[in-house]
Amino acid sequence: MDSSLNPQPSNSTPNTIPSTLNTLHLINSPSRGGRELYVRDLIVELQRAGVTNYVVGRRHSVIEEACVKEGINFIPTTTRAKFSFFEVLRLASFIKRNGIKTVFSHTRNDVFTGSLIKLFTRVKHVHGIYMGTGPKKDPIHRFIYGRVDVLLTSAEFSKNECERYLPVPDGAVKLVRYGRNTENYNIPAGTRENIRRQMGTPPEKIVVAVMSRIDSGKGVGIFAEALQLLDEETRNKVEFWIMGEPTVKDTDDAGNPVYEEQAQKLYDGLKAMAKEMPDRLKLIPFQKDYISWLAGMDIFVLPTHNEMYSLSVIDAMMTGLPVIGTDAGGTTEQIGNDERGTLVEPGSPWAIADAIKEFVDNPCTIKQKGDAARLWATSQHDFKKVVQYLGTSVLR
Repeated sequence: MDSSLNPQPSNSTPNTIPSTLNTLHLINSPSRGGRELYVRDLIVELQRAGVTNYVVGRRHSVIEEACVKEGINFIPTTTRAKFSFFEVLRLASFIKRNGIKTVFSHTRNDVFTGSLIKLFTRVKHVHGIYMGTGPKKDPIHRFIYGRVDVLLTSAEFSKNECERYLPVPDGAVKLVRYGRNTENYNIPAGTRENIRRQMGTPPEKIVVAVMSRIDSGKGVGIFAEALQLLDEETRNKVEFWIMGEPTVKDTDDAGNPVYEEQAQKLYDGLKAMAKEMPDRLKLIPFQKDYISWLAGMDIFVLPTHNEMYSLSVIDAMMTGLPVIGTDAGGTTEQIGNDERGTLVEPGSPWAIADAIKEFVDNPCTIKQKGDAARLWATSQHDFKKVVQYLGTSVLR
């Protein structure tokens, strides 16, 4: 996958952060999902704002690609395991040699490495939570999370969850919304028409879309099933788009993605379904200029069973799309009391179909809720504010 779930970083972040800040990021993941793309963009924005970043990650990853492009110090990891004492000692030595003051871990495995590094170096340890969590108060996790100085999360529900379930120091959990470069969502005139021409989609069709990894946990199959549950009149008015690729399990030595078996099987099923109804279901690979593709859509759907806080929902809202999302996790917070879309029962294709029909029968609500979504998302997710807060209050 390329940069599809996140906008490309811009040069808009103000350079008001102390130039003495230096941070070592840990992102040991081969995946190319929303978390990896967001961490990539965050590191780039911090670098452009004056922070010196060192990044430990996988070869052939989207993280390495961005670091090479932006001239950011990239250090290939020596392990694919949860943690390695050799890696810890290697990085601890690197930190001491380079005078690094902060370690920023970005995955559940990286937090182990970060806390062990802190044990040997006494650096500040910041950890980002990008997925839901459960109780982790056994002795091992008390040792690990007890060495996290600041834990960042993007959703109120997740903040409460982390404070309840994770044995971090009092006051360590901070709510920091995901950042977006809001100016990137000013879409040029004619973009919608151009995208629809590429797709062979008539202007009168209402495009209902998902932008996600193709994975059973993401509910993509449930979304496709909802198409078959629509009555014939509604079905004739809509077109379903699915943008994404199967979940990446690993990469081979040449850097080619190796997909998870369940994800590949689901994708094969979707391709067969799209072949049977080519004018109603269309599959789209991830696109670098994904914002333009959002402009060609009318209604966005997040069918995941329990999403912590969806980046793709933010992107959709910033382009003025209402969102049909499952009433679970951070999605409830994003959609609110149905003013920015419609909340539906998790795991129910019938609920998604009913919500789509409601929009189709009342097309004025598409714009009304889409405008409300744009206003809220833009006010809550400004990258300038995120980077400024991190640089002045968290990383120093």
